[in-house]
Amino acid sequence: MKVTEPAFCIANLVSPSSLKFDVQAINDLQTRLGTLVRMVGSMPSGWMRRILLFLVLMTGILLIAMYAHAPPLASLQPFATRRRLEDLQRGLVNYLAGNETTIGPGERLYEYLEEPRTFQSPWSWACVANRCERRAVRSSRTSLATCTAHCGGNTRLLWPRPTENIVLGDDSVILHLQQIEFVTVNTSDQETKDLLEHAKDIFIGNIRSLVKVLNAKSRSGIDSFIVYLSAGNARGTTLTLDTDESYKLELVPKGKILEARITGKSYFGVRHGLETLSQLIWWDEATGKQGALRVLTRASIEDKPVFSYRGLLVDTGRQFFPVEELKRVIDGMAATKLNTLHWHLTDSQSFPFDSAQFPEMARWGAYSGDHIYTPDDVKDLADYARIRGVRIVVEIDSPAHAGAGWQWGTEHGFGELALCVDQQPWSSYCGEPNCGQLNPINEHSYRILEGLYRELLDLTEVRDLVHLGGDEVNLECWAQYGNITLAMQAQNMTDHHALWAEFETKMLQRLIRANHDKVPKAVILWSSPLTKRPYIMMYFDPKIHVIQSWGGSNWPETPDLLEDGFRVILSHVDAWYLDCGFGRWRESGEAACGEYRTWQTVYNHRPWKDYPPQQLPLVLGGEAAIWSEQTGQSSLGPRLWPRASALAERLWSDLPTNSYSTDENVYTRLAMHIEVLNSRGIKTESMWPHWCSQNPGKCL
Repeated sequence: MKVTEPAFCIANLVSPSSLKFDVQAINDLQTRLGTLVRMVGSMPSGWMRRILLFLVLMTGILLIAMYAHAPPLASLQPFATRRRLEDLQRGLVNYLAGNETTIGPGERLYEYLEEPRTFQSPWSWACVANRCERRAVRSSRTSLATCTAHCGGNTRLLWPRPTENIVLGDDSVILHLQQIEFVTVNTSDQETKDLLEHAKDIFIGNIRSLVKVLNAKSRSGIDSFIVYLSAGNARGTTLTLDTDESYKLELVPKGKILEARITGKSYFGVRHGLETLSQLIWWDEATGKQGALRVLTRASIEDKPVFSYRGLLVDTGRQFFPVEELKRVIDGMAATKLNTLHWHLTDSQSFPFDSAQFPEMARWGAYSGDHIYTPDDVKDLADYARIRGVRIVVEIDSPAHAGAGWQWGTEHGFGELALCVDQQPWSSYCGEPNCGQLNPINEHSYRILEGLYRELLDLTEVRDLVHLGGDEVNLECWAQYGNITLAMQAQNMTDHHALWAEFETKMLQRLIRANHDKVPKAVILWSSPLTKRPYIMMYFDPKIHVIQSWGGSNWPETPDLLEDGFRVILSHVDAWYLDCGFGRWRESGEAACGEYRTWQTVYNHRPWKDYPPQQLPLVLGGEAAIWSEQTGQSSLGPRLWPRASALAERLWSDLPTNSYSTDENVYTRLAMHIEVLNSRGIKTESMWPHWCSQNPGKCL
């Protein structure tokens, strides 16, 4: 009998238990049907029609009966046997045809699985020479997470690695969420207490995100886990360059109670301690039948950052990112103890801030009504960040990178606020379309900038750090305007660099007025021709200005700035520009900044090791930048993490490196850290095949 696909599909609907015929009965039926056919051939046509009609009716009744006894389609599951599909087809056909069959007593060709099978891995991990090795076992499994938590000395688990004393115990206990209690002690400032309440909720949320089976049943060896928090006499909840972010963490068992004590000299130090404590808790899939949370029972950690400025730049001028996406960036920063979100809010392509004072800016400059940030959005984001130990420094780039949003001046009687907007050929006036830079002789441009910064400083409450932009000014743009030339002649100016410097001087005066007549501790400018010799000493004050050095790490730019006594924030393009390596986005020209910067490149970048020791206090820290020409909402997270995590440990811990290879311990800790980020809903790029995470040390 030839088996066709439709025949097999019909056969699948037949329940073997509903067929009561034996083989001999089927053979007898076949013989009698053959005799009947021969008899029919000799009968008159009238009798033949009656017999055929009878057979058709009987066949229909039989099919209806078989269908009624068949199981519903929804109950059919994939074959739960290792037999080949062809064998199953052949067996079913033989069974229905009455031929010999290999189906044993009680054996089914398909099974009804009342509940899915539980996956049981044979793999376990054992600590051998401070490394977890994978082995196949029959019982008493140890999960990779638990092995990693117990194996690897005092440098295991934590990211970024603490800088001072670290002692981690070797024992752990099962922990239930409801066992966690908080007690705030020795904290006098009410605002600090209020923030700590938020920090407690975030801690519980982070631990809850580790749980893979809700209501998993397992017996804990403790009755409660009490976390004591103390910020001492700390006052103020605004992060500044002088904020003490240090903390101490002690974790000790006392009978059936596990105690954690976190002390800091500021809210931010205590918050960092809570973040570290959360990394001493993990989900152990091998505990009981469903898994359980576990926590180390002993730890002693003293920790503080090496650098006070640890930043990420996100560009919302070229691409719009929803507030929720920016909050996920802040979540990642909190997990890695990065403390500054440099919000490059606007650029020449768009102006997404819907200013309450100057609504025309967004009306003319936003991509659409769905691509704006309201003042409430900015306030909400700033509050969200502060609770998580992050300050937001907003930049409205000027005088260059200012096109979209500035076109409305003439219509309202303010004259041209910006020049060279969308002027062609664009390559003569800017680095990428759309071009535009502010009119340096129009006082309305300065007045609007002052109002915008006043509004943003009030919303973010970050006043000691202000970023004014100041890079990539195209002097040829200004040179083509006769009224600008006349204004320069009236002031005996012969160099357009002097005109640029005058813009920055006026802008500083406006900024001070916007900041309640207070000079910020750090007015940040991008490095540029104006921050090089001889101009920098002519126009800028090292007590006020901080230069964000973005040129190549081998350029003389940064050493010259340090030699001239200026504080710097390092953002070297060849190491910490995270948007590079994705090819060109225009038909003509080369890619903007070369090859992809791997997390190892980010991690191993320590330019200050070559600076004179007496100049190191001038290095405030560093910042990685992700410009958004080719970075969208879905790719922002993976392009930041884990490379931004590598930056975080470099700026917090600054562990020594040889610049050519990265220690195995860094790989192991980063792999586990990525799991933590993923559990919190933060999208990351993979650092290697997952097999390498399960087999530490074998992929280096």
